[in-house]
Amino acid sequence: MTQLGLEEALDIAMEAELKAKAFYSQAAVYVQDERGRDLLGRLAAFEQHHYEKLAELADSLRKDGQFIAYEMQTMAAFAPVVVVGETAGTLPDGLKDEVAVLTRAIENEKSAEEQYVVLAERTSDPTGQAMFQSLAGEERLHQRILEDEFFSLSNKGTWAWSGLYGE
Repeated sequence: MTQLGLEEALDIAMEAELKAKAFYSQAAVYVQDERGRDLLGRLAAFEQHHYEKLAELADSLRKDGQFIAYEMQTMAAFAPVVVVGETAGTLPDGLKDEVAVLTRAIENEKSAEEQYVVLAERTSDPTGQAMFQSLAGEERLHQRILEDEFFSLSNKGTWAWSGLYGE
């Protein structure tokens, strides 16, 4: 992957992480269940972490041409983000209920994972490959958690999030 191609890919990934944070933050305020709010707020914080690490990587690549080491995180490492303001308490655009929020979130996590898998495949640097593989793994975990919540909400009518997920 050329340097310009990588910079563009990082810009796209960083923008996607910011959008994910905003989505989860807004959804966390809308959701009334404490467990749902906690999960969505933690996902917002996790996506902010991804953004910050990608920004750190982009800065390192610009300055030194070096990839940075990345240490995988767990959901427990993040305190939930809470948003106030104009969009607080409203559903993200085009969504009608909490199940729709989870459906969109699952799609977004799948897309993010695929994006990081491609970056890992196109990166020749072992540290860069490891970072992108770790990011893909974290997005895959988010997807699995959200799929479990989708099942619980669709079939039982309740959020099942306990704060732990076999981490």
